[in-house]
Amino acid sequence: MILGGSIYLLDTDIFIDLQRGFTPALSWFASLQELPNIPGFVVMELIQDAQNKQQVRKALQLVAPLPVV
Repeated sequence: MILGGSIYLLDTDIFIDLQRGFTPALSWFASLQELPNIPGFVVMELIQDAQNKQQVRKALQLVAPLPVV
């Protein structure tokens, strides 16, 4: 439980846009004042969508700094 704060959870769609380099998504993400959280199932969806080991590594690098809930 977090008192007096907010928890931001990001959806798979946002991470797909970030992976694809979609400029509006990148700009929005860069403007965030605090790191959002990522649900564990979103991490799994990103891994499941990967076509090879390189894409798995990129997906894990993208989410590595974020708290997984």
